[in-house]
Amino acid sequence: MPKFAKLNPKDVHIGRSAHEARQPYRDALTGSDAGRIELGQGDVPSTVKRHLSLAAQETGTKVRSSWEDKRQLVLLWKKSGR
Repeated sequence: MPKFAKLNPKDVHIGRSAHEARQPYRDALTGSDAGRIELGQGDVPSTVKRHLSLAAQETGTKVRSSWEDKRQLVLLWKKSGR
């Protein structure tokens, strides 16, 4: 029979590589109140926006973001409330 244990959701990281990939986003969120993310070659806009959103959840920060351009190469973000 399997054994079950309660864990704090903040201590459980599903997809370790994705969690590590979000570290620069968490660093940006804790180091500033606003910023811009310039996508590089091979970056997928929806993935970048999702990483920002998940990093915000992980740091307990509310963030608003929008694309600066129609080609979605620059994502602007700012903290909204606390």
